[in-house]
Amino acid sequence: MSRPIEASLPDPWELVCGLEVHCELATETKLFCGCPNQFGAEPNTNICPTCLGLPGSLPVVNERAVIDAMALGRALDCEVNASIFARKNYFYPDMPKDYQISQYDRPTNIDGHLALPDGTVIGVERAHIEEDTGKSTHVGGDGRITSAEYSLVDYNRAGVPLIEIVSRPDIANAEQAKAYVAELQDIVVALGVSDARMEEGSMRVDANVSVRPTGSDELRTRCEIKNINSLSSLGRAIVYEAKRHID
Repeated sequence: MSRPIEASLPDPWELVCGLEVHCELATETKLFCGCPNQFGAEPNTNICPTCLGLPGSLPVVNERAVIDAMALGRALDCEVNASIFARKNYFYPDMPKDYQISQYDRPTNIDGHLALPDGTVIGVERAHIEEDTGKSTHVGGDGRITSAEYSLVDYNRAGVPLIEIVSRPDIANAEQAKAYVAELQDIVVALGVSDARMEEGSMRVDANVSVRPTGSDELRTRCEIKNINSLSSLGRAIVYEAKRHID
């Protein structure tokens, strides 16, 4: 069991937090091609013209990924809808097409919720399908990009199917955030749609953190902490960021 962390903030402040949980689906192949969805393979061996976005390649959606996404939507009491994929344009070296295939205005699942063991109910805004990115490794120095001598890119993970579960800003403290993610882990593992191994990156969390005066209903400027890969790190990051906002 993880060690409890400080959950309350000094008066007169309270936390406002929402989480984006990215969960890789345990399909045999990627979202739009037949390349294996496999962790730990030799770099750049599970790739093809489609997941690399080469001209003339034809994406075909993975039926199993759509079924798994709908099953998770039902488990979160979402409204499950016919959906449309969208192109999210941005440049980053581990995104070989320079855009990510995601869902925007018509996601698969909307308007759900998840009840925590203490009875708190966290709203789920949406749980949509998208493809994962590749992985950058920075070589030399302390392993960070600022001190690295060079960087390597592995595209094996690019195109792996993801479900992004976006909560509403209903999380009031760091322990609730950890409990919410732990419940999601249990659900996706029980459904068999993901192994949810945070240490392998098959479940990752982005935390959107802001603070406001206690009792207020305003939503102030938030900051996003990306790619958190453990429950303990999630709790510490939320507390640190909330106190930074207060300062």
